[in-house]
Amino acid sequence: MSDELFAARSAHFYRRRGRMTLDAIRTLFVEIRRNAVKPSPSVLHAERVPLGAARYSAICFAYDRPVPFLFETGRTERVYGFLLLVEQGDAIAVFRSGLDLTSRFQRAHLDPMGRPTVERAIARHDAVFEKLSLRNMTTSRLALRSKTLEARDLQNAITASSAGRYVPQGYRVRRPDGSYSATPSTGRISVRSPRAGCEELVAWAGDIIDLLADDTAEASAFIRNFARSVDLSRIEGDVRPTFLSIDTMGLADAMHDADEAVRLVQEVAGVWQELPADRFDDMIEDLDRPLAVVASGKDFSLRDDGDDEVGTIRIGRSRIALRGFERPLTSSVFVESAAVEIGTDPDRVALARFLDAEDLFTVLFSDLTLAYLDGSLFLDEALVGGGALFMRHLIAEPALAATTSEKGDFAAGQTEFAQGSVFRAVVDGIAQEEVLICDDLGDEWADFIGVAADVRPSLISFYHAKHGDRSLSASAFHDSVGQAVKNLGRLGLPAAAMPSKHAGWSEPYRNAGAVTSISRYVRGGNRARIEARIEDASNAPDVVRRVLIVTSSLSRADVRDAFASIEAGESVRPNFVQLYWILMGFFSACAEMGAIGFVVCRP
Repeated sequence: MSDELFAARSAHFYRRRGRMTLDAIRTLFVEIRRNAVKPSPSVLHAERVPLGAARYSAICFAYDRPVPFLFETGRTERVYGFLLLVEQGDAIAVFRSGLDLTSRFQRAHLDPMGRPTVERAIARHDAVFEKLSLRNMTTSRLALRSKTLEARDLQNAITASSAGRYVPQGYRVRRPDGSYSATPSTGRISVRSPRAGCEELVAWAGDIIDLLADDTAEASAFIRNFARSVDLSRIEGDVRPTFLSIDTMGLADAMHDADEAVRLVQEVAGVWQELPADRFDDMIEDLDRPLAVVASGKDFSLRDDGDDEVGTIRIGRSRIALRGFERPLTSSVFVESAAVEIGTDPDRVALARFLDAEDLFTVLFSDLTLAYLDGSLFLDEALVGGGALFMRHLIAEPALAATTSEKGDFAAGQTEFAQGSVFRAVVDGIAQEEVLICDDLGDEWADFIGVAADVRPSLISFYHAKHGDRSLSASAFHDSVGQAVKNLGRLGLPAAAMPSKHAGWSEPYRNAGAVTSISRYVRGGNRARIEARIEDASNAPDVVRRVLIVTSSLSRADVRDAFASIEAGESVRPNFVQLYWILMGFFSACAEMGAIGFVVCRP
């Protein structure tokens, strides 16, 4: 036992797989030293030493690593790393800094602790949540993917609802016995306290292992409001995977923000080089596209937009594996530790294997209540019961069933949008605000902007109009949702931007080569009065902001019937699943900006 080692009470906890032996520990330490550059003699070395109900193994030594802020100079710095492994019962705790377990040891001896187990141990019924990191279950590129909330007591500061499709990724809680932090997906648990010596660390790890072993503990009611981790056995019968997306943000975090950062490399003319920034950006853009999942024997094929197979997934008993994944921009890309010189990492792996090993992908299913992310399957019980929340965002408008175009034809001197166009339906009845402005074309924030300042609360509405054949296809919504989300920041009608907007609105409407007599100030008075109305509404403390996608391509009855099929246990077409996720991403993005999203559609 060394009296020199003092470290934070922070460790990763695992379930032990099989029997741990002295041989396994010795092999681990030999491999750790072999992977280090110029390792010094060990400052601390212990192998399965008994201490109370536990055994501990430890190693600490110095080694050389590249200076991170001096690029390709060959200069190194001397650093110390340590690893302390505590065994007790069927669990293992790993404290580390600068050194890590080998992938061979992890595969042979460790299993994940499991989200529910960590939750019962740390997020207990008496816990007060002070910080919460959440991950959105959607694969939409348009939605907010993650957020962090912090307050003295989050349960009293926010409305805990799973409607936003969020999964807890990590949290900090205050309990009678201390302030704990946990990351359930990795099994990392820590407590806020002074640094401790070896014996205290071993004893603390034993206390946490006892908490993890208590399967009678009750998790906090607050945390249970969010999406819940469930067993993969829920994927059975007619439930099938429908879409997969790569977690590109998680990949970027692994490169820049992880405790043990990695880098992407490629071999050029026999020399390993870091992936250039422009190649990385192109690769991320290529990866950031949902892939369709199609049954193919025991596995499921991943298909891109061109219906080409780019990989497969296999659903096992404990996880979903990403197999044979390859895109043209990723085929020669590898991942290695950023703590060693470029090209010297003996554990370098192909990018596809890294994505699989780190669970950097999300899978959606024909059962809309399920999503697989961070290596776990989650159930959002807010959707059990026919998608009632989703349906509240759909507004039926009979006039849209008779439309034949988005804007109609245009001619010089024309004073109104053509009959039968979606634009005309917006003007004639869908938009009810006292002020209505056509903002189509140019620096477009929306097709129409509606303002109601003489009511309480005041109202600002952005209307995005589209026409299409009746279907449940998601493709009709890509452009309109993208435009709507892109302009959410303009919903406040910022004063600095308004002079140029009013100047543009004072010009007659032009389209298809014709200068019409359609006024962009559709109603509400002259420019001076409308400027005053906009200023009153945008500065009102109780203003309500709405974003409405007005489309003739969707029927509310068709959506209702699809949810009824789901509730009856029947399968639905994958295009409806994609439609659902695109629109849920839109509604969620609006909510994050303090707005309400709606789709106005056929009855």
